[in-house]
Amino acid sequence: MLYKRKNRLLSKAGVKKVYDEVHGYIDLTDVELQVVDTPYFQRLRFIKQLAAAWYVYPGATHTRFSHSLGVAHLMGLIAENFAAQGYIHSHEDVQILRLAALLHDIGHTPFSHAIEPMYRNAIGIGHEEISRLIILNSSIRDILNYFGYDPKTITAIIEGRYKEPLYNQLLSSDIDVDRMDYLIRDALHTGVTYGIIDLHRIVSTLVIDGDGNLAILDKGIDALENFYLARLHMYRAVYYHKTVVGYETLLGRIYEMLCQYYSDALLPKSVNDIKKLIADGDIALWHDDWLMGYIINLYRNASTQQKLKELIEAFLFRKGYKVLLDMSKFGDHPLDIEEDKDVEYLKTIAKDLERNLSSHELALFIDDIRIVEEDPHVTPKVILGGKQSTMLTNIESSVVLRLPRRYHVKRLYALSKVWEKALDTIQDKVRLDA
Repeated sequence: MLYKRKNRLLSKAGVKKVYDEVHGYIDLTDVELQVVDTPYFQRLRFIKQLAAAWYVYPGATHTRFSHSLGVAHLMGLIAENFAAQGYIHSHEDVQILRLAALLHDIGHTPFSHAIEPMYRNAIGIGHEEISRLIILNSSIRDILNYFGYDPKTITAIIEGRYKEPLYNQLLSSDIDVDRMDYLIRDALHTGVTYGIIDLHRIVSTLVIDGDGNLAILDKGIDALENFYLARLHMYRAVYYHKTVVGYETLLGRIYEMLCQYYSDALLPKSVNDIKKLIADGDIALWHDDWLMGYIINLYRNASTQQKLKELIEAFLFRKGYKVLLDMSKFGDHPLDIEEDKDVEYLKTIAKDLERNLSSHELALFIDDIRIVEEDPHVTPKVILGGKQSTMLTNIESSVVLRLPRRYHVKRLYALSKVWEKALDTIQDKVRLDA
């Protein structure tokens, strides 16, 4: 079968090589190349993998485009290995898994995790759902159908609801190809070396247990434990670094105000708006560079609302939110926001500060991060001595058993220009309370 692209014909057997800074040469099959060449996928070239981390780590400017290629590559390595062992039934399934990996991030918004909480909270949609909408309502659907791959099967794997649990686990579990790629890629670009994992050892010792679940041979347990340790360190040092979170929170606040004050096709406010973006093809422009251009134009416009202009200035010139109080800590149980004493204290302080400061000058950030899960559908299993598999968290000698289960992030921020004033107010209150 032949598929026409840019006035030339590509056979289904064709392969193109792309050089990646993490994995070296990555092979793309014809169907993958057709998908990559769509405007919907090319958009990922303009969405940073780590949103605002480059404010702290200048090298962290890598994109979701390269990450997606890397995830597809890793999925191919593992799936082909499992196919050779008879665990994956056909080459068609290997290709479907690679396509799911390639497309798993196609629905990310501009600046990803800085913006997406607003959509999840306001209209109940996350990047997985946006990915599904793009795949099923764009030229990507037509390409997949042409090559004989069911788009709904691919979206089911991306959303973790496919009938084969193994396929879901390969893309969505504690040790999936998504995490394998982003940990090593993010460590490389930030320079945070303790985020590096032994990728080759993990991949080479992955197997399927007697129940059809993803598992690892006991000789790979050291690499698996290091994977968990690396992830913990990356959460603290990069993903939830106090300054990174401050700028992502600031950007999220700016975007909320844009949606409140302005009407633009590229500022969707509902699921229907997002569907229209996809149908019109304008979603190809919905990326970091567009948003930066938009806020720069507003900053230069004399009629822009003053509070919004202050926040934009703080973001553009690195005068953003600075931590006033950081009460983050590790724990073994989910964070109960309504009952947590630290959260209550931070809210009280924020309320006191608002007597002399504007609400946009303060930001409260609360999150509960899972470090280790004890769910048999998520936690990887280990095959000990060639016998029946057991969850990693059930092995008494494993260092993972001693890791905290959660990371409770609890912080109060203030804009740099009022930070000293806010800090003085807090110190005065502490002295009075004492």
